[in-house]
This record gives sequence, structure tokens and C-alpha cells, in this order.
Amino acid sequence: MAPRTMMVVTSLYPYGQGEAFVAAELESLACRFDRIELVPIFHDPDDVARAVAQPVDLGYSEQRWGVLRPWHVAGALLSGLVRYRWGADLGFILRHRSKLANLKELVRAIYRARLFERFLASRARRGERVDVIYFYWLLPEIVGALQYRASSGGDVRIVSRAHGGDLYEDRKPGRYAGLRHAILAGIDDVYCVSGHGRRYLADGFPELAAKFHVARLGVHDPGRLNRGSSGGPLEIVSCSFVVPGKRLHLVVDAIACLLAADPALAVRWTHVGDGPLFDDLRAYARARLGARAQAVFKGYLTPAELRTLYREEPFDVIVNVSDNEGIPVSLMEASAAGIPMVATDVGASAEIVNTSNGVLIPADADVPTIAAALHRFADRRAARAWRHAARAWWEVRYDAAVNYALFGRALAECAHAAACAEASDAAACGIGPGAPASTRRADPCTRLHDGE
Repeated sequence: MAPRTMMVVTSLYPYGQGEAFVAAELESLACRFDRIELVPIFHDPDDVARAVAQPVDLGYSEQRWGVLRPWHVAGALLSGLVRYRWGADLGFILRHRSKLANLKELVRAIYRARLFERFLASRARRGERVDVIYFYWLLPEIVGALQYRASSGGDVRIVSRAHGGDLYEDRKPGRYAGLRHAILAGIDDVYCVSGHGRRYLADGFPELAAKFHVARLGVHDPGRLNRGSSGGPLEIVSCSFVVPGKRLHLVVDAIACLLAADPALAVRWTHVGDGPLFDDLRAYARARLGARAQAVFKGYLTPAELRTLYREEPFDVIVNVSDNEGIPVSLMEASAAGIPMVATDVGASAEIVNTSNGVLIPADADVPTIAAALHRFADRRAARAWRHAARAWWEVRYDAAVNYALFGRALAECAHAAACAEASDAAACGIGPGAPASTRRADPCTRLHDGE
């Protein structure tokens, strides 16, 4: 059989600081594919790349950042309007508010899809074949890949993950994601990072529900469990970008409330992560917290540096008070280290936090509610059971070695399906685009983690 090749389409990776968890996934995928190539969508020429083993094709992002002539844009849009199934999008736009903003979103999506189609066509002219195109996010570029496959008669398998910001349309301006119906109608499989995400897609597109699966993310074993504090200040940690949706000011307010309610208590709060509100948050903590509270701001840490922090410094609880989430990797990392969790019940946080390993608080929890949840971990002896349960839950659901090995196997079998179809043998294999509809859903690459 010919070597199996995969294209992994990311947002920025290996550029910038985001998508740090892609690296762990690539380790497993590299064991299953002969060649993997990375295509970052939003790479900026000024970005600095991380060291990776995979080659990186900047052809698509160079198209985006190159000199755009008005006739280039017009040509891409006109051809996209003819080629892509956008009628359902226009119907939604006309029926709902934010018509102008959503129409602009549709135009942007069509333009991006058309550019990606042209990018794939240019690669094909150079003889660069691929068995699987794996989109790390649910992006409009998927429609370009689908159209390229249809027009070229190729058998490439096209799949995507779905996380949070890329998935939930009700979080987007105008509650609309460009070309969503065309993406889901044409794509082979969507691997949601949570059961919550899978149910969201299945509820919105019940006729396509067989395409939607759960393939959980995971984090590495830190190597040693966090020891927790044996006394002294209550050790609280948080880990996130410092942006409005993370509502980190509520952590500061909750600590102030906690100290006011318990005069014998002291608190040390460590925050990991940076972002546009970083300086504002530090200033707010200085102004709001008294002498019994210490705030430590670590800034950005790599996953390896965070694992080191959890091995070396004691923490009694991690807190996450976001107003929305896909599924928080920060909670997986804490769970792996045996750190109990307090989190708002948003997105799929309830799939990580439960009554045995922490406290799940309402999405709109007020400051006293957050403070009361944190105070439960001031009794270090009682918190031991939570710590054991946190680690056990990571072992069951979020071990990167287990989850990514399963996912790598599934995508490798997708490549096998494409190869069978290319050899006009898909029907005999019982899998792939050439197989009968009655057998195609039996493809093993569609059954990953479907049991929730």
C-alpha cells in the first residue's frame, strides 16, 4: 500500500503560543502516518515558530497575507457563490437579526473556502498527494477542501475536530457561523472534544448525527502528584488567558469575600497565563486584596513548565469561573496532578468536575457562592478524597497516551478507507466513500469514543 499521508490544518500551530495541546496529539499521529504536514491558517509572517518534526506548508497563509487585488477577491467570491452550498446560510441571515454582520461573515467564509480550494489545487498540480485532511477546528476552509475533492474526483478523507469557540454558534456574533450547513453536509466525520459538543451538533443537525463522535483531548502524566499544602495559606491556582470571558476579577472578589468571612484564613493565589487584561488584573488584585492574601502572577507557561509547577509547588484547589468553555484543558492538567477543582457549569466542564473531585457551581454564580466553594478546601484532611478522585478521573477520561492513541488509530483507518477507495476496492473493504451506505457507518474510524 502507498505511504499514508495526512495534512493537519491548524489555526496557528506551530506558530504563536496557542494550541499547545496539538503537540501531544501529533506524537501519536506520527506513529500511524508515514508523513504529516502542518498547514497553519492564520500564520503571520512575523510569528515565531516552535520546533516541530513535521514540515509546514505556508502556502495558504501566504495567499491570505499576500497583496490582494479587488478583482482577486471578487473572482473568488463569485466562483464561491456558484460552487458552494450557501442557500441555507442566506435563508438564516434573512430570518434573523444582525443581517449585515452575518452577511459579511458569509462572504468571509466563502472567500476563505475558495482560497483553500485553490491552495489544494496548486498542491495537486505539484503532485503532492494526501490521504486525510484533518482540520483541528471547524473552519470554513473545510468547504474548500470538500469542493476540491468533488471537482478532482479524489478520495481524500476530510475530517475535523470541534472544540468550543469554533463549534457553538450561539457564542458567535449574530449567532451564526459561515457555511456551517455545507461543512457538516459534506464532511466525512466530526470528532467533538466532549459529549456536550456532540449533543449540540446532533440536536442541530439530527439527520447528520451519525457523523458526529466524541474524541476527547488529553494531557500527559505530570510524573508526580501535587502534594497540596499541609497548613498555612489556602493555596489556590488558576490557569487561563487573561481575557474578559475568563472573569478573573471574580476570583479576586471571591478571595476578598473568603477572607472577610474567615478572619483566621490566609490565601495564596497563583495565576498562570497572560493576555490583554494581565496588567489590569494585577492592579485590581493589589487594590482589592489585603495583607492576608498573596497574589502570584506567573505569566505564560508551556505545558511542560506547568507540569513542573504542579510537581514542585503545593496547590489545594484550582478555580475556573469562565462564562463559556468548550472543555477546559486547564482542568484536565490539574486533574492529572490530583488537584481538586472548582468550576462554573459551562460548556463541557461538567464532564471533568463532579461531586467526587471538586465543586461545580452555577454558570452565573455570585461572589459568595464562589468563595464558599473555595472555602471547602481549607480543610486539608477532608480534601484528600477529592485529590484522589481528581487523579482517578484523569486516568479514566483524559490520559493523553490513551486518548491520542485511540484517535491516531481512528484517523489511520480513515486513511486506509481512502486508499481502498482509490484502488476501487472500497466496497470490498466495506469502508470509505465508495462503500454502500449501509456499510459505511461501520468504518472503525467513526466509532471512536461514541460511548459517553
